[in-house]
Amino acid sequence: MASKKAAAMATTVMIMVMLVDMSVAIDLCGMTQDELNECKPAVNKENPTTPTQPCCTALQHADFACLCGYKNSPWLGSFGVDPELASGLPKVCGVPNAPTCS
Repeated sequence: MASKKAAAMATTVMIMVMLVDMSVAIDLCGMTQDELNECKPAVNKENPTTPTQPCCTALQHADFACLCGYKNSPWLGSFGVDPELASGLPKVCGVPNAPTCS
């Protein structure tokens, strides 16, 4: 259960990151544009990197209920986001008690 919500949250984070690329200043699900940008390289399909500390810190205060609303979005693949990497991001970052999306 916890992994589903964490996966959805991470998926939403990645969608937000993609929106940031549109050069629009946003604050989505408790994360700023800069925080979303920090997480993007960690879920890149082509060449993922280890998430940065700022990314992991941002995930700790993200609004998981909001993020879960994006869990089934078809946008992820089109933005180069690997859904499996996105869903595992909270675990990689050690986010305690990351909820699962229902």
